[in-house]
Amino acid sequence: MTPTDNTVFHAVLALLAAADFHCEIESDGKLMDETCAAYHFGDGSHLTWGAQSITGAENSITHPVSAHGRLDGFYTDDTGDEGREFATGNFATDAAALVAWMTELANQHGRAQK
Repeated sequence: MTPTDNTVFHAVLALLAAADFHCEIESDGKLMDETCAAYHFGDGSHLTWGAQSITGAENSITHPVSAHGRLDGFYTDDTGDEGREFATGNFATDAAALVAWMTELANQHGRAQK
């Protein structure tokens, strides 16, 4: 197990992959640890999500599960954006809510083509 295996970002990636959501990792390239991930649905819409730490680090890929603050998700289609914040402070609860939302969206918009 590498150190990144214990990060919130990588733990969420693994949970989503287990639910058959294979996300693309995106970075603005400005800061090494500012990264988010995106999933593209069958109809061309997409959801981008990131993990924030309890210290306020935005889109951090380096903070451990013990420093989980919240997960943010933004669903975008041709009509606009919808954002959701999963911020109970409990990693398992927040990650499960993100997976449930993505599953709901996949049921409405189709899964990505493999």
